[in-house]
Amino acid sequence: MATNKETIKHVREAIKDRATWFALMYKSFSKVLPSKDVERLAREAIFQFGTLKGKKDGGKISPDEWVEKHMAKGSGEVFQSEISKQRDYSEQRMTFCPLVEAWKELGCSDEEIDLFCDIAMEGDRGRAGYHGIPCEIPKRMGKGDSFCQLILKKSK
Repeated sequence: MATNKETIKHVREAIKDRATWFALMYKSFSKVLPSKDVERLAREAIFQFGTLKGKKDGGKISPDEWVEKHMAKGSGEVFQSEISKQRDYSEQRMTFCPLVEAWKELGCSDEEIDLFCDIAMEGDRGRAGYHGIPCEIPKRMGKGDSFCQLILKKSK
């Protein structure tokens, strides 16, 4: 039986695989299509993925439920997350990102990592949109910050 540490390692490796094939597809598509079109289409697809994830949540969820699910399903350990629940918002802070690690290992430039990271965050934007949760992502490891910060606003 795998230990928790081994499981986290395997999940991170699976996420890194996904990040690698995304970057390779993006770069290949950019050889034959204008890069602005590749970016737009990639954003649309990842946003749609986020919407599908939102539907799988089993009904509308609140910002508090979002961050609780993040921790309960084990994503908190995979991304070395901390969560907080405030009166007006809930927050996830992630200090490890397997996607960013994969893009660095692949030799992507800082600009590519920033772009790929922001595109990947369309998944969170799509999920938040599905649930009607305004979200902000003021800090991202992909743009050079020391952590990713996802702020999910609560309805007034």
